[in-house]
Amino acid sequence: MALRIIQIACFTIISTFLNAQLLLNEILVNPPGSDNPFEFIELRGTPGTTLNNVFLCVFEGDSASAGNCDLSIPLNDVTIGSNGLIFVGTSIGYPNIPSETYFKDTLLFAIPGGYLENGSTTFALVFSTVNIIEDADYDFDNDGNLDLPQGAVLLDAVGWTNGDPYAVIYGGVVLTQSQGTPDAAVRFYDNMTPFSKPAWYNGDVFDLNTFDPLEISDNFPFGEETGLTPGNHNIPNGGVGFADFISAPFNCYPNPTKDFLTISSETNVEQVRIYSLTGSLVKNENLFLTNTIFVGDLPAGCYSIEVSLNGGQIKKNKLIIYH
Repeated sequence: MALRIIQIACFTIISTFLNAQLLLNEILVNPPGSDNPFEFIELRGTPGTTLNNVFLCVFEGDSASAGNCDLSIPLNDVTIGSNGLIFVGTSIGYPNIPSETYFKDTLLFAIPGGYLENGSTTFALVFSTVNIIEDADYDFDNDGNLDLPQGAVLLDAVGWTNGDPYAVIYGGVVLTQSQGTPDAAVRFYDNMTPFSKPAWYNGDVFDLNTFDPLEISDNFPFGEETGLTPGNHNIPNGGVGFADFISAPFNCYPNPTKDFLTISSETNVEQVRIYSLTGSLVKNENLFLTNTIFVGDLPAGCYSIEVSLNGGQIKKNKLIIYH
């Protein structure tokens, strides 16, 4: 009877996390320059769900050491943010993560030179009542399958190789791109399917928000807004995640742009302010004699543009700058 009760309890716990549909959501392993302190892994699930016995893991994929657990972060007593997101990174690199996102602040990602490897790697979410131990070998028989503790469940996994023909990626999802190894991978906002390659786009990045068009996945969403949105919902997503954006009676074009931006509105625009994703004001201009501003002096990336209209109205939209 006692064994039966334990089995039912374990099944109930596992069902809770499966129903929460906890997924890997966004990954940055190779920021430009020094990796620290900008590496991060973002998760997505049912808002308000409290996690226990869940581990965020990174498994080595290089043939010589495949299955070694390079990273194991326990997510105990972690409650998924009200926006459905968990951000795992360091506040040294990301001091302005939205309060709606649960911030798992770890100094691991502040280690000089970076903590996450850029080679053959699997990122995984594991439910286990037994600790997943860092530096332990979880493919000890080298058969390409994870030898997890009894009763453990793989909730989601994604990975890539560095070209090693004998590399091992666990979970069955291997992301590829036109050349090179991904710096970053982003889950499409409307695809909540675990263990799914089509759910992701990926590539190398010029900076924290701009992908290199020569090194991207074949499903890269050209013609749509793309980029990394640490602590916010992924784009392209029709604007979800930028909660303060409201329908604006103005157009800004071209968008994306690399130099000049024209503001068009039926109501006179008096002032234009542009903010970075971290909320910093990066440009503030009054519009009196022209409706065009120069933005080519701003770094490539995703921004919030705010306009003040005649009569006191303030409207917002998104702006992408590329170079």
